[in-house]
Amino acid sequence: MAYRIAIASSDGESVNQHFARAENFLIYEITEGKVAFIEDRLVNAGFGESAHSDARIEEIKNLLSDCKAVFVSKIGEKAIRYLNINGIKSFAVDFSLNFIFTTLLKRQNSRVRII
Repeated sequence: MAYRIAIASSDGESVNQHFARAENFLIYEITEGKVAFIEDRLVNAGFGESAHSDARIEEIKNLLSDCKAVFVSKIGEKAIRYLNINGIKSFAVDFSLNFIFTTLLKRQNSRVRII
């Protein structure tokens, strides 16, 4: 079973961006034993919205609507609840992308799903 994840990373190596302040999200597809980079999605910086406004959270949720999970360095409770209601799990972590991929693939192979 394939699914997509989003990672808030400015360098492609570590999770290093706050959810509401992220400039981009790296999108990956996890399939049987493989991780494939899909695209780098830029977050619209306009509209003068506060980083924690409902409009900003909605914008990012829409940007990530095809993802099952998002990995960020930090995320507020309001955003966690909103994403969860919309079927997107959030994880605030201080991990490398390699660690995330390795962990997801191991769990996939053991038939334990976190997503």
